[in-house]
Amino acid sequence: MGRNRYLTSCLILDASPLIYLAKLAALDVLAVATGEASVTPTVLEEVTRPQVAYRHPDAVEIEQAVTSGLIHILELDDRERSLAADLTERVSGLHHGEAEVLSLAISRSIPAVIFERQARRVARTLGAESIDIVELIVAGTPDRELMEDRVVRFARLVNMRFDHVAELLTRLGSRRVI
Repeated sequence: MGRNRYLTSCLILDASPLIYLAKLAALDVLAVATGEASVTPTVLEEVTRPQVAYRHPDAVEIEQAVTSGLIHILELDDRERSLAADLTERVSGLHHGEAEVLSLAISRSIPAVIFERQARRVARTLGAESIDIVELIVAGTPDRELMEDRVVRFARLVNMRFDHVAELLTRLGSRRVI
């Protein structure tokens, strides 16, 4: 990454960013972009339960990342569980895993990697720092060609508009033609 080894010293990931990183074979960005990447037990359950792993082999990669210590499980204390429950109750459509991630981000001042637009708005409203998955990919992929490839593949996974992908690559200083 150049001047700084890490984008941040630690972060907490929600399920969607974790799944996207696994689908892109990019879980390695966590070792480069952060000192410690964590998930809550609920998020881990969401992405690795047997019925998910059966249909999505990348769930096995996530489980291996936890086993190898690349991703840590971060337990919530009683106050954080209470805040997560309150968020789930007050914010319609907010999933329990997202609420736990937001609770930890708020109470421990840990940047959160959340993909869903509503959860990102809630994070902003509550003063929680959030990191975009593209920012994580860029910071965690030292090889420029691989980084551009990952960004383009991510854009396809989320059906990003062509002109937005082109603009993003331009901002990254890419000469890549989509």
